[in-house]
Amino acid sequence: MTRPALGWLCFLTALLTVVPACAAAPAGAAEHDLVLRGGTLYRGGFEMAGPGDVAIKGDRIVAVGEVSGRGTREVDVRGHIVAPGFIDLHNHTDEIYRVAGGWPLPGAIHQNRNFLTQGVTTIVTGNCGSGPAAPDAVGAWLDRVDSLPYGTNVAHLVPHGRLRREVMGENQGERADPHPTREELATMKAWLDAGMRAGAFGMATGLGYDPGSYAGTFELVALSRVLRPHGGFYASHTRHEGPDPVRMFASYAEAVTIGEQAGIPAHISHIKLAGRRSHGMTPEVIGLVEAARARGVAVTADQYPYTASSTTLAVLAPAEMREGQSAAPRYCEEGPGRDELRAAIQTALTDYVEPENVTISVYPWRWWWQGRSLADVAESKGMEPVDLAVQIACGRPGAGIYHAQNEDDVRAFMKRPWVATASDGTAMVDFVGRFAHPRLYGTFPRKIRRYALDEGVIDLAFALRSMTELPAKILGLPDRGRLEPGQFADVVVFDPDRLRDVASFERPGRHSEGIEWLLVNGVAAIEDGELTGERAGRGLRNPRRLVEAAP
Repeated sequence: MTRPALGWLCFLTALLTVVPACAAAPAGAAEHDLVLRGGTLYRGGFEMAGPGDVAIKGDRIVAVGEVSGRGTREVDVRGHIVAPGFIDLHNHTDEIYRVAGGWPLPGAIHQNRNFLTQGVTTIVTGNCGSGPAAPDAVGAWLDRVDSLPYGTNVAHLVPHGRLRREVMGENQGERADPHPTREELATMKAWLDAGMRAGAFGMATGLGYDPGSYAGTFELVALSRVLRPHGGFYASHTRHEGPDPVRMFASYAEAVTIGEQAGIPAHISHIKLAGRRSHGMTPEVIGLVEAARARGVAVTADQYPYTASSTTLAVLAPAEMREGQSAAPRYCEEGPGRDELRAAIQTALTDYVEPENVTISVYPWRWWWQGRSLADVAESKGMEPVDLAVQIACGRPGAGIYHAQNEDDVRAFMKRPWVATASDGTAMVDFVGRFAHPRLYGTFPRKIRRYALDEGVIDLAFALRSMTELPAKILGLPDRGRLEPGQFADVVVFDPDRLRDVASFERPGRHSEGIEWLLVNGVAAIEDGELTGERAGRGLRNPRRLVEAAP
């Protein structure tokens, strides 16, 4: 979804059951602020830990297991699962704030309500190359999270696309040589270093979008080497996720190569095989990653548990024909350029996704198209779908949903221990969320409910690890992601009988059910199944960053 489209889209926007009641301890007798009693614990790793208690004091977990001391508040959570708060490795909420600037935003955005109700306590921004990138912008973004305050914790990656745009300017495809000069590359490296010193955890690319698509492997390796002394990692929306199987495989191989040559971990964003020609190639991609891991390259990925993606409506045009969120003007004028664009989009509608499987999700310029397929709108206008797609690509930006993946591939990737869970979503207000992808409301409960509890594709502990301990390790967060003394008190309590995503493609903007308690830094964001309105999130700074002045 992603990407730049999320910024303007969200700018336009500008559980249910009760857990047994808390009991107060006698005055002066409490050793802890809160004790969760008798829940089934997931502490980390690949197995559940069984029944036990969790004690919290201030913003930290202070005891896990059999807790003898009393709490100011005592909550009976028998029959519920108690786990570390979920970490969303791939989020785009920063784009809302960047585009909105000083304009006021709804409280639901600041609260990050649609992620709290999924059990999420930390999001990671800067993904797909979009977000704050300039030398002072990374620190300012994290400071803003602190000052709001925000509903969840926020970690940030320096976005390569925005970095490139601010250093090299707009319309990079019109340059005789779209690669950076030596001076431009040096500036990008200096800015990246500054962003890492301000607290970023790594760099993220959007190589399927303008201007990231113009970056060569050499540039990306050179920039990634800046991350190494900061303990950073390289995250990539790769150049091609389908439908061409050769390009798809080469794109994933490039991500591995960049990490290996730079000597840092490499992370594949929203791993998928899109388009029928790539379906079924999971063994080859898994083999590529696991061969690299066997030779010592730290390669991981994240995934949302859906067979549909979401991004700008112009994505049906090849990256080299796009400028920002629309087709480049030279391909929109009548003549050879437009003919070339039409042919390319027709190929995409044949090999990548059929017109009936493209949903126009958010398009305020023609609001009555929202929620309808490209095929349906084209038929109502007496047009060929390809001509409507060209018209949209050459017009104002919009967002679409693309049903182009295969369920068997989704399940195959999900079973790998190096694949984390991530939404590829953004904070949302519900009146716009009703047109969005359901992953903005249901990613984490869906994976637990459907794939672990109902269908047994993975077991519960495996699912929980993919959204807690694994993403914390990928980020390099030593004090989040496990249910252990000394960890920050990001804790989720859910009812396994009631946990479910209720957001669907037909009705996306509905909050998940079954999260009974959610603590962010020890503060209850959800209590007895109800949002409290508390916002206790923090801007997280990379603990391994170099803090000395740059030479």
